[in-house]
Amino acid sequence: GFENEFARFLGIDHVLGVANGTEAIELGLMALGAKSKSKIATVANAGFYTSSAALSIGATPVYMDISLDDGLVTYAEVERTIKESQPDIVVVTHLYGQVVPEVERIVGLAHANGIRVLEDCAQAHGASIDGRMAGTFGDISSFSHYPTKNLGALGDGGSLATSSRILYDRLSRLRQYGWESKYKVVEPGRNSRLD
Repeated sequence: GFENEFARFLGIDHVLGVANGTEAIELGLMALGAKSKSKIATVANAGFYTSSAALSIGATPVYMDISLDDGLVTYAEVERTIKESQPDIVVVTHLYGQVVPEVERIVGLAHANGIRVLEDCAQAHGASIDGRMAGTFGDISSFSHYPTKNLGALGDGGSLATSSRILYDRLSRLRQYGWESKYKVVEPGRNSRLD
């Protein structure tokens, strides 16, 4: 019920609950094809959560600078990072309740270069720009529902959102043992369900 209601609130097709926000990032990266030696572009001021998730699957964080005005990544910095580092995935982190102002252009740039985008929305539940919610621009978005977040749980919790049925199906397998159906494992997964 929560998954369906949160998807409606965001204006996106699918939401899946997971154990916590960091696992949401990790599972999202895996669903987008991150593996050992993949390069994940992210920002260093996001609490090291994306870096931890990347490192746990053997990927390498590539750091992008931020604007001094709002603490968010800019289109120009993503463009520079794509040119110089050729990341496999770009993580756009919406911080302090703000949506990255150029998120739509950033996603367009990444996609034009064959790069997938994960939006980290751990601090941006309900934030919007131009009438569109954070978490609805990239391929997958991750949310934390830790009690201090603006949509908190009673303990740890997280979720993932996507409009892609293919990514939704992959995320569903990854969060529950790699099951395609009960006890039928088709890829490595884990137990990461939302309480």
